[in-house]
Amino acid sequence: MKLFKLTILFIFLTICQIATSKDTIELVVVTPPGGAVDMTARALSKALSDKGIENTVIYHPGANGDIALSKVLSNKDKSILIASAATFVFSNVAANRENIYTKDLELVGHSVTNSMAFFAPSDKSIKSFKELIEKARKKDFPCATSNSHGEVQLTEMNKRFGTKFSNVPYKGTGQLIPDLVGGHVDCAYDQIAPYVSLQDKVLMLATSSQHPYKSGIPIIQNEFSGYKFETWYAVGIEKNSKLLKDQAFVETIKNWNKNKELINPMLERSFVTTEYDSKLNQRANTETKYYQNILK
Repeated sequence: MKLFKLTILFIFLTICQIATSKDTIELVVVTPPGGAVDMTARALSKALSDKGIENTVIYHPGANGDIALSKVLSNKDKSILIASAATFVFSNVAANRENIYTKDLELVGHSVTNSMAFFAPSDKSIKSFKELIEKARKKDFPCATSNSHGEVQLTEMNKRFGTKFSNVPYKGTGQLIPDLVGGHVDCAYDQIAPYVSLQDKVLMLATSSQHPYKSGIPIIQNEFSGYKFETWYAVGIEKNSKLLKDQAFVETIKNWNKNKELINPMLERSFVTTEYDSKLNQRANTETKYYQNILK
């Protein structure tokens, strides 16, 4: 009798687990916790939860997003990819391949953008962007990046503007920041959002667009005429996924950035909201070809 009851309990718990698992959507993040992609994923997670859509945020960093992509494709009806242009564009540029993400995924968004910036430790000798550029034009100058788009951008700057930046790669902003704050690297080129709360520990030398959180920061274009770049974020859903047929789910993905409660903390970290772009796959492919042509 006792064995029978235990068996019934086991079956009941298994059914509950399957039901819960079936209803829970995985938001697969391509970077470790702590970076701008993570901030975007957590805001989107809250938006989905507010609509009664069960979800969980999981992390699969590495291989410029390809590990996370494999996870989503193998679980297409329960998983979506949360990533930025670093994955949807620059991972392909760095590998000199066609855009494998737009081949397999429907990009939904984009929802927010974020500026790029040069940073230096606050207690180091570099105190201005002009000083950084002068040093980088004279000799090889190591500069840390958190992913492939930073590396591609530094390479573009070297070719177009005569700098000699050498890339010091990190697997995500969360790993880069401690070394920058500790003075182990003298330069970093990364998205602004994770650094806003570190203003006493790092110097923001210049940004790719006017930084809305703090005035007086030089613009990179002042030194590099014609330079323009922004990091955009989107959700990737497998093209045959049932999730694309879920109207409530898709509408939440498209419009979550209109929720002031969710977006205001991100605006304070220099994110900028953008309108829904139905041709984001096309944009990703166009940008991939553009940067590949620059680096040929």
